[in-house]
Amino acid sequence: MKKLLLIILMTLVFAGCSSNAETLNDYYFETNGLKISMGDKASDFLVKTGTPIEQYSAPSCAFDGDDTVYDFGSYQITTYLSVEGEIFTGVYLLDDRFSTKEGIKIGSKLSEMLSTYGDKYEENYGAYTYSLGLTELSFVVIDDVITSISYLHKVE
Repeated sequence: MKKLLLIILMTLVFAGCSSNAETLNDYYFETNGLKISMGDKASDFLVKTGTPIEQYSAPSCAFDGDDTVYDFGSYQITTYLSVEGEIFTGVYLLDDRFSTKEGIKIGSKLSEMLSTYGDKYEENYGAYTYSLGLTELSFVVIDDVITSISYLHKVE
C-alpha cells in the first residue's frame, strides 16, 4: 500500500512539474501548431510554414550583420544568422487575425491585457512590456486600445 501511494505521489509530482514548464519559461507566438520562441532555431518553422509574401534583409539594430524579415501578411518574423544557425529575434502582429496564445490581439482593451498578464510590466510612452525568459512581449496602447503587439529577443 505504501509503495502504491509513493508511485501515485511521484506520478503527480512529475506530471505537475512538466505540464506547464514552457509557459513559465517564455512567451511565445504560435501559428498553425508551430511555435516561435525567441532565440530558438528558425529552420524547422521556415520549412513547415510555407512561402512568405515577402522576404528581405536589413542591417540588424541588435546584432552584428543582417536581420531577415519574413512577411506573412498578418504577421512578420525577424531572424538573425548566428553561429548556431538562423534564430528567431522578433514577431510582429500586424492585424487582429492573430492573437497571443493568451487571447490578446490588436483591438483588445488595455483592461483585458492587464487582467491577462498582470501588473509586472514596464511602461514607456504607451508601450507595456512584459519580460520572461529570452522574450520581451510588448503592447502599444493608444486610447486604452492595443494597436501593436510584438515579441522581441532580449539583447544584453
